[in-house]
Amino acid sequence: MNDAQNPAVTRLAHALRPEAARALGVFLPAGFPNWTAGIDLLHSFAQQGAGVLEVGVPTTSPVLDGPAISAAYDQALRQGVRMTHVMGTVRHAAESGSSVVVMSYWSSVSAYGVQRFAEGLADAGAAGAMIPDLPPALMAPWLAAARTAGISTPQFVPRDVSDSALARLGAAASGWMYAPAVAAATGYQGALDLAGMQHFTRRLRARSHHPVVAGIGISTPARARAIAPLVDGVVIGSPIVRPLLEQPGKLGHAQATARVRQFTEALRDAAPLLNPRPTASA
Repeated sequence: MNDAQNPAVTRLAHALRPEAARALGVFLPAGFPNWTAGIDLLHSFAQQGAGVLEVGVPTTSPVLDGPAISAAYDQALRQGVRMTHVMGTVRHAAESGSSVVVMSYWSSVSAYGVQRFAEGLADAGAAGAMIPDLPPALMAPWLAAARTAGISTPQFVPRDVSDSALARLGAAASGWMYAPAVAAATGYQGALDLAGMQHFTRRLRARSHHPVVAGIGISTPARARAIAPLVDGVVIGSPIVRPLLEQPGKLGHAQATARVRQFTEALRDAAPLLNPRPTASA
């Protein structure tokens, strides 16, 4: 299978097509807040308009994540979540009709096996996987495994990326380019520099035809609405994870689901794109 034959990849491309409303992606660690509740939540998020479900692989060293997501990972691991649970979560989430993308740190992928990881995700119905801390020297083996399995390889692009590194990431990307709204850990709630973000997304679009998806620091629906004109999609995580940590059970579930609906509505009401991406032939 290649990515052109994978229906999950086609569904992801449809969600991020230029003429569509900005896609909302919602991040949730596999096995959080527990195995069954996590799967139920992902289906609820899809029903509230999340076109992309981003499933996190729990790890003990989430170097790019702040307190909320780190705590969620820790809770999932203490409950015994392993990579087999990740694959099962992907399989169940894919039944929602939304696109499923996995976010994993490299240590988890290498421990499980690169080809085994890629093939497992494809078999489970994932559209792709993003590895934000992938060492440049190991890029080629990962891309080869993903290509063989037929899944996309979204790329995390640091805010301070050099032109040469940006060219490398653009060539490696499929699915999307992930543009952090701030150079901070997940869960950031400080000020956003929208002018700086506009410059950053213009750099990405000048060097790649891939969709640009923003995350980190988009802590409220109002922020999502403000940043939406610059990007093709927005991914949220900490705003959804926090109520699940603070209010276990049905109340947290209801609050998290309501937040997804609020973000969906904010993106639906957002202004048109300011700097659309070029076509593949441009």
